[in-house]
Amino acid sequence: LDENYLTYSAAVTKAESAQSSIAQLLQGVDELQLMLGDEETGIQTRLDTAIKNEEQICERVQSNSAILQCLTQLSAINRELQDMDRLVQSGELDKAAQKAESIETTVNAMENIEDTHIAAILVERVNLARMNIKENVLREFHKVIAVETNANSANLRVDTSRLKGRISVLFAALDSVKDGENVLKELALYIISAFVKPVLAAQLVTHDDAESPTSEFNVQLSNGSDTTPTDGVCDLVLSIVAFVSRVLGDRVWVDVALTELAQLVLQRCYLQRIPETRTELASFHKTVDTLSGFEATLLAQCADPSIERPIQAAVKRLDELFVERQCARALEQSRRAAESTAFAVYKMDTHQEWSLAFVQATVEDPDTKLASSFAQSIKEHPAAVFPQCIISESIVGTVSSAYRLLNESMQCNEPGLAQRLAETAQNVLDVYCVLFPVVHRQQLRKVPALALQFFNDCMYGAHHCTILGQLAAAENKVNPNWSAVARKFFDSGIRHVAELAESESRELKSLVGADNGTGFYNASDEQQQDALAKSLKRGRLALTQLCAAMRPPNVTPHMFYRILGRYLDAMFAAIIDGIVGVRDIGVDDSQVLSDHCRAAYSLVSLFHLDPEITCAYSTLTSAALVNSTDEQGDALLDSDDESDESETTAQGVRLAKKHCQMSDKLVQLADILMISRADILARRRAGLLAQYSVDELVSLVRALFSDTHERALDIDELKRI
Repeated sequence: LDENYLTYSAAVTKAESAQSSIAQLLQGVDELQLMLGDEETGIQTRLDTAIKNEEQICERVQSNSAILQCLTQLSAINRELQDMDRLVQSGELDKAAQKAESIETTVNAMENIEDTHIAAILVERVNLARMNIKENVLREFHKVIAVETNANSANLRVDTSRLKGRISVLFAALDSVKDGENVLKELALYIISAFVKPVLAAQLVTHDDAESPTSEFNVQLSNGSDTTPTDGVCDLVLSIVAFVSRVLGDRVWVDVALTELAQLVLQRCYLQRIPETRTELASFHKTVDTLSGFEATLLAQCADPSIERPIQAAVKRLDELFVERQCARALEQSRRAAESTAFAVYKMDTHQEWSLAFVQATVEDPDTKLASSFAQSIKEHPAAVFPQCIISESIVGTVSSAYRLLNESMQCNEPGLAQRLAETAQNVLDVYCVLFPVVHRQQLRKVPALALQFFNDCMYGAHHCTILGQLAAAENKVNPNWSAVARKFFDSGIRHVAELAESESRELKSLVGADNGTGFYNASDEQQQDALAKSLKRGRLALTQLCAAMRPPNVTPHMFYRILGRYLDAMFAAIIDGIVGVRDIGVDDSQVLSDHCRAAYSLVSLFHLDPEITCAYSTLTSAALVNSTDEQGDALLDSDDESDESETTAQGVRLAKKHCQMSDKLVQLADILMISRADILARRRAGLLAQYSVDELVSLVRALFSDTHERALDIDELKRI
């Protein structure tokens, strides 16, 4: 700048001297032109050329003058920048900030460098200085603030001795720089995150209410069972705000920071304490009033009166939050019940009669009452009974939760919220039905008692889903698709009990098959007789253990008979197939095999149940179980099955004929092994051996009787019948 200044200064001086001489010459030329005239002298052309040259010189003079002025200003700006840096280094941040504003104003006023690279560099230099100033201001604040927190206490200390005379300088600096409020915002948010949040995270917080002249703020913390009430938390936060305002100035609490404090109090004292019952909701209004007053006091310091008020907005959504809390809690309880590995058993003392008294016992407690419309719908609903059996406590709790949610939906005046509650009542049952068999898949396969209990749970869930759907249909505003959930329960229960029966049937067949059928050859051999006896003994023991797991009232008698029939069918089929597959059966062998069949048939005595147990089911019908779904009732009850029988054998035979398809076939096989060919033909003609195929009968005849012409004729006769 200095070199250019000297060069242009000499040029401008010479130009000014030339301009003065040219002006004098032009004046003389004008006088001469008047005296002599253009035509006589011909000087006009030369004068025009001189004038153009003079104008060009004037333009250059003006340009050089502008450049000189610009360089002079840039030189001054350079000195200002150096002064600003010295002020920042010396700690005179307010003056440095003012100097930055002055430099920026000067640069913006220089039209000669507008939109040039030089202007951009100068503006960037000023912005860097501002950033440096703001960082220095924030650094000075951080140096005087100390926060200490542990499990038992929190301490906020401000070194006021280092701030004497500096507060005004720091705030003045922030006033003079652009976005200075961001520094105060960052400072306030630091105090909130480092001190206020740890304090509000504790259950119990206490502090000295009296205003202390010291520069420390101490809070005692505790995480025991006691909790600081809402008014205590609000007073604590206002005390923290007052302390910081006293030692650092109230300007620290910018609008964003005050809103953040309101959010923290809202989270602790409102959102985390949303009531779960209507009784709690009625008493919660005192808390709402306290929080509303707190927010009004806190945000009165805001510069913007229209700032967002989070507590006020949340208070308007209290009913919605109340419903969301109930729904979320019910779904979480359903998930935990489905995932629990406790498998706690709920034993019914008698049949569960669905009635107004039952629903009241399920729904009502000191904080919850049955809705009048719900009670009226229950009175108008036909009676229903669920038979005595063993179910899980988890399904009982889940069904109770569904009833309570539906009751809440009928007390809700907002249609949208009522619908949400009704849908959640359906969803809690749906979650349990879907999640339980997935989480406990291995246990359901390995533990028959658990699989049967889950079947009962599914029938219980389907039973109440059907009833709840009928009750919900009575209210037009709450009518989700309950039948789909009922069907899902029913199908899941049937599927898992079928898988259990299939798995156990394979195991039983392997036990009585006498080593894949080899034990049926040479049956009269002593070792083979022992093998047959042992196989039947193993099968009887396994079947007896299975019966013990499902004996009523673990399941209903009808379900007991159906599953036992499946097991016996598997065992009898294995024995029949093994004997039919023998190619040669001697006289002694036939006697042993016949006795073996009759010994196996004696297992039908397991169908007999204690009349004291079955008589309680004899009066129930599937129609009384669930009015609208006969299929669900038929899966649990059959009045013919539960009829009283005084004779064990008679009852076993009757039930075996109904539930065990192979029982008659096994008895007939025992007879076939001992009777003549003529008797076999006679019984075939009479239709008594209809369960046997022609190939099976032919195979038995060939194994039992010698190869003679008469046997061949009888075989041909069997094929013709």
